Amino acid sequence: MAHVIDRPIRTASVLDRIGAERGILERLAVVYLITSALYPLLRPQVLADPMANLFLHAALALVIWYLPPWLRTRNAFVPRLLGTIYLPLLFPLLYSEMGRASLIFYDFRDSLDPAFIKAESILFGCQPSLEWSRVWPWPWFHELMEFAYFSYYFVSVTCLVLLLTGPGIASDQRWPAVRSFIRDLSATMLLCYTIYTFFPVWGPKYFETGPIPVSGGIFTRIMLHIHENGAFLGAAFPSSHVAATVIPWWYVWKWQPRHRWWFTTVLVLLAAATVYCRYHYVVDVIGGLILAWAILYLGTRLDRESGPIVKPAVE
Repeated sequence: MAHVIDRPIRTASVLDRIGAERGILERLAVVYLITSALYPLLRPQVLADPMANLFLHAALALVIWYLPPWLRTRNAFVPRLLGTIYLPLLFPLLYSEMGRASLIFYDFRDSLDPAFIKAESILFGCQPSLEWSRVWPWPWFHELMEFAYFSYYFVSVTCLVLLLTGPGIASDQRWPAVRSFIRDLSATMLLCYTIYTFFPVWGPKYFETGPIPVSGGIFTRIMLHIHENGAFLGAAFPSSHVAATVIPWWYVWKWQPRHRWWFTTVLVLLAAATVYCRYHYVVDVIGGLILAWAILYLGTRLDRESGPIVKPAVE
């Protein structure tokens, strides 16, 4: 009889541990998935089967609600890591949905680009993204800029490795630091995806023809391949490349001082590359910076209210 009674107690204990481990990231992910699943119901012709899409989103939300918190209760490194970084692993899937979701609220040719071009004309007297490549039509500089833009794909991974293995953070404090980093990075990207859905901006590369072609090398070809096969129109403002690079830069600046110089260099070059390579307007870069700092401010306040996680590293 004791064995039979003990089973529901153990089940309740597991659910209690999962509930205690569940955090704001799971809540953000579930809200985003359910909300974005409702968009196609407003314009069913965009998707072949919006109800199936709703079911899949709900199923993924259910998995996220229980599985990552459970994985984080494990002692083994790999399950705990997957339970912490799972949402960035889903970014490619969530990004791919934007190409369809954006068509729900605006027609293909509609965008806010004319307003952004007018704003840049007022601020700078020209479109910097077009003029810069005309003034500096150097293949070696174009290749450097394309490499800087490509660095977006590894800066967050590098930050994660440094937080887990670098000096300056006690071993029992690394996971809370990583969770804060992933929370801020994920919140930044989910907010970018939401803005892209409702406020489409193509960017100068796609909205206007006119910038002179500038040759380059291997990274120029890599970025050309990525944008020919993976980019969609309407995801320029704010620049997610800038916003999502500021987040790891800030965490490295706080916890890994010896790496500040090169992370800062990468951030500056990447922000410049978004304009020189005509992926974004300068206004997009400013928007990305503001968004990232707003997320970091809110994240810092959240950490303070829940208690200090880690002390900054000291040089």
